[in-house]
Amino acid sequence: MKVFQVNKFHHIKGGAERYYLDVSDALTAAGHEVRHLAMAHARNVASSGDDRFVEEVDYRGGMGPVAKVRHAWRAIYNRDARDMAAELAAQSGPEGAGDSAIAHLHNIYHQLSPSVIDGFKGRGVGIVQTLHDYKLVCPAYLLMTEGRICERCRGGNYYEAIKHRCLLGSRAASAVGTIEAYFHGSRGTYGKIDRFLCPSRFMLEKVAEFGISREKLVHLPYLVHADRYVPGEADEEGYAVYIGRLSREKGIETLIEAVTQLPEESTLRLKILGEGPVREALEEKVREKCPDRVEFLGFLSGDELHETIRRAAFAVVPSEWYENLPFAVLEPFALGTPVVGARIGGIPEMVEPGVTGQLHESGDPESLRDALLWMTSPEADLKQMGTTARRRIEKDYTVDRHLERLLEIYRDVAKEVAN
Repeated sequence: MKVFQVNKFHHIKGGAERYYLDVSDALTAAGHEVRHLAMAHARNVASSGDDRFVEEVDYRGGMGPVAKVRHAWRAIYNRDARDMAAELAAQSGPEGAGDSAIAHLHNIYHQLSPSVIDGFKGRGVGIVQTLHDYKLVCPAYLLMTEGRICERCRGGNYYEAIKHRCLLGSRAASAVGTIEAYFHGSRGTYGKIDRFLCPSRFMLEKVAEFGISREKLVHLPYLVHADRYVPGEADEEGYAVYIGRLSREKGIETLIEAVTQLPEESTLRLKILGEGPVREALEEKVREKCPDRVEFLGFLSGDELHETIRRAAFAVVPSEWYENLPFAVLEPFALGTPVVGARIGGIPEMVEPGVTGQLHESGDPESLRDALLWMTSPEADLKQMGTTARRRIEKDYTVDRHLERLLEIYRDVAKEVAN
């Protein structure tokens, strides 16, 4: 089967990119023909001459008034991306012969835009999209505003994003996101997508609540190449580790507050891995309240990242937004490391209290403190929990199991399009 994998970034930036690249590798290894459509970038991984890349755009960088207007429209409808999608789709045969190919979309917004849907659909290619966040129903991706869960846009009330400056804290950026939502809603753009793949059951139920047809929603967890992760023994010092972006919705401030509330006799230390917009503020808080308990290690990758995780007593995922199926849980599990996770979004589908880790109430430092203390108590068998977590990866997130279900979805969509 020919598969067009489409994502705005062609390098590791987060969980969405990890899945996009991993599923591409898995499909290629299984003998399928994979082509990519993404944005040009210096960090892009190796690609073939058959892949297509639109011009790089940094929407967070500085640009003049004219450029801002031009790029605002590109964020809403990128004609170059549409044309490249149509060009790729033409490889599947003449118009109407789309049963020989499937377009698998991931995060397409802004740098590519939903225009790619028109490019593929215009050539009769079936389309599926993995929902990595809530952009389908929320202009700001997260269903979170002003530091709290927000569902004000339910029912198509996207203007709320402008009122609350939901994108980048900017009224202008929020206006672009709002116009984009109304524009594609009025054109029925997302109605052209044949299936939406939801990594967590929570994601499926939430977008269904917002009006997405259940007939198009499929629960399909991510895959994990377990052979790329080698479990090991935790250090005797028993530190906890946070891995991910340092941003407000991730709950790191709550985690640091919980650490400051640990009793003096606790020897638990916290290592924070990652970069992001709130790092400076977090470091200042640590200097003031618990300089000897928290260490910032910055961005780590590859063997260094895996070694830091596998040597940890446990990982912590203290999110305060509706997490989907975070790799911040999957990766520690794959390395045999249990997880303390917030009881929010898809995290409770992964972390089973006392079995693969512990849960705490999202945004509640006292609840998180208690979870940390339980994990360092004699009652917690960290080694057994880590072993169980690894077995869950080997059982529920295997490449073979994932591909079998994914290809079944591809074939169903292809038959529907052909008919």
